[in-house]
Amino acid sequence: MILLGNLVRLIWNFKKETMKRFILILMILAPMFLFGQDEIAEKEVKTFGVGTVPQYAFSNGARIDFDFRLKRKGQWLVVAPQVYLNNGNSNLWNFDELIGAGIDLQHKFFFKDNPVPRGAYFAYGTVFQYFSVKDEGLKSYGFEEGGSMYYGLNKDMTHTNIYKIGGNLLFGMQAVISDFLYLDAYIGTGIRLSFDDRTSGLHGYYNDWWGDLGYSGTLIVAGIRFGIYL
Repeated sequence: MILLGNLVRLIWNFKKETMKRFILILMILAPMFLFGQDEIAEKEVKTFGVGTVPQYAFSNGARIDFDFRLKRKGQWLVVAPQVYLNNGNSNLWNFDELIGAGIDLQHKFFFKDNPVPRGAYFAYGTVFQYFSVKDEGLKSYGFEEGGSMYYGLNKDMTHTNIYKIGGNLLFGMQAVISDFLYLDAYIGTGIRLSFDDRTSGLHGYYNDWWGDLGYSGTLIVAGIRFGIYL
C-alpha cells in the first residue's frame, strides 16, 4: 500500500513538472507566434510604384515608369512616358537636333501574388513614339534659264517627323529590398513599324539598323528598371 502511494505521488510530481515545462515553453514561444501573426496581418500591400529605366540615357532620352496594381491577383499595369532631347551630340545617331516623346503600356503577370510584387513575371504591351529630327542635307531645287529647266543641289536644313508604333513580349525577374525598393531585369522580343513625312531632300531616313529612330522590323528588347513602391 505504501509502495502504491509512493508510485502515485511520483507520477503526479512528474506530470506537474512536465506541465510546468510545457507552460514555460508556451510562454516563451507565444510572443513569437503573436509577433509573426501581427507582422503578416499588418504587412502593407503596395498598390503603386514609380521608377526609371537608366539605359534610355544612351539614346538621349529619359523614361519614368508608373506601376499600378490591378484587381486581379499578381497583375499590374505599367504606364511609362518618355522624352528625348539632343542637339547633335549623340553617339548613336548623326543629326543636328532631336526632340521626341513616347509612351509604353505594359500588362504584367507575376507568377506569384505578393503584397510587394517580386519574382518572375510575364508582360506584354504596346509602344508609341514620335521624333522630330533636323539634319543638314542636300536639297534639290529647280530653275529655268534660256527656256530650259535645270535642277541643282544645295546644302540646307531638312526636317523629318517620325512616328513609330509597336509591341513587346517580355519575361522578367524582379527583386525587392526592404519591401519598397525594387530592381527589375527583363528581356524579350518586339516589333516596330515606323512612318515619316520624308522630304524630297537627299538625306538619311534613319532606318539603317534596329536602333535607328525610323527602324521597322523585329528586335530584341532588354533592360533594367529600378524604383520604389509607395
